Amino acid sequence: MRRLARFLWPRSLAGRLVLLLVATLALSQLILVIVLQSEHDNIVVDIVRGQALSQTVTLARLIETMPAEDADRLAAAFGSRGACAWVASEPPESREMTRAEDGLARLLQRRLRATGAGRPEVHIATDGSWERLCPQRAPRPRRDATGVVEGKSFGMVAFSVPLSGTRWLHMNTVVVLPGIWNRPTLLSFLISALAVSLVTIAGVRLQTRSLRSLADASERFGRGETVEALALRGPAEVAAATLAFNTMQQRLSQFVRDRMRLLAAISHDLRTPLTTLRLKAEFVDDQEVRADIVATIDELVAICEATLAFTRAEATSEATQTVDLDALCADVVEEFASVGADAQIADEGADVLLACRPVALRRALRNLVDNAVRYGRRAKVTTLRPSPATVCVRVEDDGPGLAEDQLEQAFQPFVRFEPSRSQETGGMGLGLAIARSIVKAHGGELTLSNRPGGGLTAEIALPTA
Repeated sequence: MRRLARFLWPRSLAGRLVLLLVATLALSQLILVIVLQSEHDNIVVDIVRGQALSQTVTLARLIETMPAEDADRLAAAFGSRGACAWVASEPPESREMTRAEDGLARLLQRRLRATGAGRPEVHIATDGSWERLCPQRAPRPRRDATGVVEGKSFGMVAFSVPLSGTRWLHMNTVVVLPGIWNRPTLLSFLISALAVSLVTIAGVRLQTRSLRSLADASERFGRGETVEALALRGPAEVAAATLAFNTMQQRLSQFVRDRMRLLAAISHDLRTPLTTLRLKAEFVDDQEVRADIVATIDELVAICEATLAFTRAEATSEATQTVDLDALCADVVEEFASVGADAQIADEGADVLLACRPVALRRALRNLVDNAVRYGRRAKVTTLRPSPATVCVRVEDDGPGLAEDQLEQAFQPFVRFEPSRSQETGGMGLGLAIARSIVKAHGGELTLSNRPGGGLTAEIALPTA
C-alpha cells in the first residue's frame, strides 16, 4: 500500500496541488449532481409547466366541445413521440398524491375551470418504461433529439382529467431526467479539471521559480562553491527562506574566513619560537640530544603545516570547472607511474564530464593512490557510472586491508595504523581525512571496504548533476 501511495502521490508541488484540486472538483461535481438528481420532482414540474400541462388543458376542452364519437380521434391526434392520450371510462388507480403531484393537480384544475366534473389526478413516475407511457399501443423505442434512447433515461407524468359523464381523459407525457453521468456533466468536469490543472501548474511554476533558485544555490553552497547573494523574489514565505539562506551563507563564510585568519596567525606565531628553538638547539654540545631536539621541532613544524593543509581542503575557494574525469584520473596515475610506482588505470572508463573543482579533486585522488601504493604495493584506478546521476572512482590495492572496525576510524585526522609511527613511512594521518573532506565538499561520499581476494578498495561516489 505504501508503494502504491508513493506512486499515486506526485513528488512535485504542482502535481500534488493539481491532484488535490481535481479530486476536490470531482467530489463537488458528484455532490452537485446527486443533489440535482434528488430534486427530480422539481425538475419534472418545471418541464411540465412548459408544455404538457397546456396540451392536457387544450385537449380536454376540445373533447368537451366535440361530439363523443370524435373523442378517440382527437386523443390520437395529440399523440406524439413523447406523449400519448386516450379516453376511457375507467378512472385512474386510486393513490395518494405527493406534494408535487397535488400542486400540479390543483394548477390543472384551475386552468380547466368549468371543464370536467371533478378534480384531476396526477402521477409522476421516474421508473417507468415506454410500455407504461402508452398502454393502448407500445411503439418501438426511438432516439430523441439528444440521442438518448427513450425508455432508458426518462420519467413520465400521467394526467387523468374527469370529463362529462363517466369518461376520463388520460394523457401521459415523457420527461427526460438528468442522469448522474451524462455527456454534458462529463464534458463540464473534464474542461474544469483541465483548466484547473493548467492554471495550477503555471501558477506554481511561476511562484516557485525563486524556490528552485534557492535549492540550486543551497546545493552549490553545500559543495563549497562561492554563491552570490540571492535576490528576494517570489511569495513572502519563499522570500523569507531566501533571506535566511543569504544570512546563513554570510555568517558561515565569515566564520570560515575568521578561522583561516586565526590559523594563519597561529602558524606565523609558532614559526618564530620554533625557529628560535632550532637555533638554540644547534648550541647543544651533545650531538645525540641535539638531533633529538631538532627532530621534535621538525615534527611540530610538520604538524602545523599539515593542519593548515587540512583546513584549506575544507574551505577552498577554487572555481568550479567541467573536466573529463577519465583524463583527470589518468593524469594522477601517470604522476605516480613516472616515478616508478606500480599504478595503473582501467582500460574502460565512465566517459563522463564532471563539474568539479579539479585541483581539490586531484588532491583527494592523489592521496588515495598514494596510500594504495605505499601500503598496498600497487594502485588500480577505475572509473564507472552505476547510475545516470552518479559517477564512481575506485582505487584498489593488494595490501593487507583493515579490520572492519578500522574502516571508518581511518578517516579521522591524525589516525595512523602504520606500526612504526614514522612520518617517512606512515605520514601524518591526514591523507584520508583531507580526501573525504574534499569529496564531501563536492556533494559526494568516500568509503573504504575490504576486497574479497585481499586488499582495500577506496571508492569515491560523486553526483553528476
